[in-house]
Amino acid sequence: MVKINYSIVAVVGIAILVIAAIGFVVYGNAFDRPDGGPEKARMTVTDMAGRTVTLNAPVERIVIMESSKTAELAAIAGDGFAEKIVGWDSDFKRYAGDEYAVFVEKCPQLADIPEVGLLDDNTFSIEKTISLKPDVVIMQNWQLLRAKEATTDALNKLERAGIPVVFLDFYTDPMANSTKSMLLLGEILGKEDRAQEIVNFYNEQTELVYSRLAAVNGTRPSVYIECGINGPSSYANTYGDVAWGSVVKRVGGNNIAESLLAGTTKAISPEYLVSQNPDIIILTGRNWATPDSLKLGYTVTQDTARNTMTGFVQRPGWDTTNAVKNHKVYGIYQGYCYSIYNFAVVEAFAKWFYPEEFKDVDPDAVLREYHDRFMPIDYNGTFFYSYY
Repeated sequence: MVKINYSIVAVVGIAILVIAAIGFVVYGNAFDRPDGGPEKARMTVTDMAGRTVTLNAPVERIVIMESSKTAELAAIAGDGFAEKIVGWDSDFKRYAGDEYAVFVEKCPQLADIPEVGLLDDNTFSIEKTISLKPDVVIMQNWQLLRAKEATTDALNKLERAGIPVVFLDFYTDPMANSTKSMLLLGEILGKEDRAQEIVNFYNEQTELVYSRLAAVNGTRPSVYIECGINGPSSYANTYGDVAWGSVVKRVGGNNIAESLLAGTTKAISPEYLVSQNPDIIILTGRNWATPDSLKLGYTVTQDTARNTMTGFVQRPGWDTTNAVKNHKVYGIYQGYCYSIYNFAVVEAFAKWFYPEEFKDVDPDAVLREYHDRFMPIDYNGTFFYSYY
């Protein structure tokens, strides 16, 4: 009869378990890689929320929240950008339907990308996102501000699942952070040179404006800007020193809402607007589904822009403002402030605020050049509109 030394058996068993565990840690991720696929390098970046994030790079599988930022992703990633998006929210389709339609026409596979819900209405699905096995989930700083609880909860769960999250920022300080966000996106995509080329183009356009503004003397025009999503019957958000409001200030205008709203956004009363008597009124538009909203965008004609702006211009009391009396009411595409396209916002505002100094500036032509050089879609539609 063989006598078993259980102490030795126990030691050997533990050793086997340790070796197996080490093997799982070292090789576990290989199960998710295609056969023969290269093992990725590790990269550590600082995102636009100031977080240190380590991820496998360059990333190939992306879940993008605020999916209208597909435009920025496409500009940097180039051919094959659509294959990198494995999941997104419904922002692109819901709030930028004109741009979504143009992108889908160019890349039909975009219509089949799974939706993971929205952070700002608590429909985000952590389970669906994890099942898509992304290399990274891209979020936006504004989601930390306006949907803090949902965003923080999603962030914690994703990190526990080993999925890195990178924040970009095109909203809180668009003139400073849009280019930084593009460079960060280029870094994680392994497209640093392409991102730098786009940033160089951006800087050329904005510096042309800033250098001329430095020489402009005289009274700064007072400006009111409103999101045109509600239609003329109900005042929608205007902006303090944030988003559109911050661009008004940067381009030499006095934002009539800044002293009232500081760094927030909300609607002001019609009485306040009329009492401030702005020199310039700017309405933002998009191809929203909201009845009577101001329509602008890739699929909008000049006639549609004018027809949907008329009700705003005819609001009670507006005929007493300098803006209407002097024929200075304008429309601009809502998405442009919160994107790399905001160089064109700078040019349009400069032209409207100081027409003599910037009479040779043509934001439409510059945007067409940008699309020709960097975008997979053509530049067609109505993005800037002067009512008079």
